[in-house]
Amino acid sequence: MNMKRTFSATTRRHLMACLLALITAVVMIPGMTTYLPFAMEEQILIPIMLFPFIWAGLFIYAYMAEKAWQPFVVMLVIILSHAGLSFMALSGAQG
Repeated sequence: MNMKRTFSATTRRHLMACLLALITAVVMIPGMTTYLPFAMEEQILIPIMLFPFIWAGLFIYAYMAEKAWQPFVVMLVIILSHAGLSFMALSGAQG
């Protein structure tokens, strides 16, 4: 009997979908509040309203990517870019 799988590396994809997608979305929310060029209410409201869509998109992408390493790289780049943008926004405001 031939058991055809829908995708490879199921454990890695589960970990990325459940844990890394949540961490990435959580890092993006405070990051966006520091560098979005809107009024204070919109800086807080827009990221909070986008959180479910960001998390769901990353969650689904972790399963739908062709290779198992692609979502890891994408989420890592997102985390690092938001951390860098937040650092630049916060250090520029103080200086």
